[in-house]
Amino acid sequence: MPRAKKPRQLSEAEFQRVFKEVRADINELQLHNKVFSGVVEHLAKYPKLGINFPAFFGAFLAALRTDLVIRLGRVYDPEGTGQDSCTLARCLSALQDNPQFFTDAAITARLTEGYRKANPEFLSSHRPDLKQIESDLGRIVKSRERLIRLRHKVYAHKDLETVLSGKRDDFLSTHDEVTDLIRLAHEIWNRHSLIWNASTYSDKTIGEDDYKWLFAYLRRGMKLKSLLDNRQTERLLARIQSRKEAKS
Repeated sequence: MPRAKKPRQLSEAEFQRVFKEVRADINELQLHNKVFSGVVEHLAKYPKLGINFPAFFGAFLAALRTDLVIRLGRVYDPEGTGQDSCTLARCLSALQDNPQFFTDAAITARLTEGYRKANPEFLSSHRPDLKQIESDLGRIVKSRERLIRLRHKVYAHKDLETVLSGKRDDFLSTHDEVTDLIRLAHEIWNRHSLIWNASTYSDKTIGEDDYKWLFAYLRRGMKLKSLLDNRQTERLLARIQSRKEAKS
């Protein structure tokens, strides 16, 4: 059996790229999850829209479910599989294993002059918290088990035994679990980004409520269509009535 490939040793610049790549997935997860939740909520509130456009909303929600599972799987992907990936755990391990990233010179170079002047004790607050890293790695491992089973056996592959047995007791199964994993990834990434270069991301995204406009326009359009259909029906009935009267 071939020996597992050792993880690539990252330079500081390479780590920064990997760290940003993981953040990009977290950002997309936050946006897509809010859109998914909002669309489900509005379909429950306005069920006629789902009845009138079943194929569209069915395909849309199925695509978002798949996207959420696949992106979460990328963020939480286990290490040691022989595939070196851009994961949250990979980022934390790099922070843990590369003390050269946190020399006085390296920290100073990463932070802006304005920040350093406003925070004269900046060096002490930008050292890695190794105990916190260990704790966060433990939380990642503990939290991802049900997700990875679902990703491996249903989304990335169609596991034969899972299909035949129908058993999914140990799989991620609720939207709340998805939301909790996204929140955890956001929390952990921000905590270590704050130490890395004094930057964090919001859990809000520009345009995250665009779907509300879509539903508003769909509802207006359906009302207008109903009005036009009623008028057309009235005109048709009026013609029929006129012909009857003309014949009598």
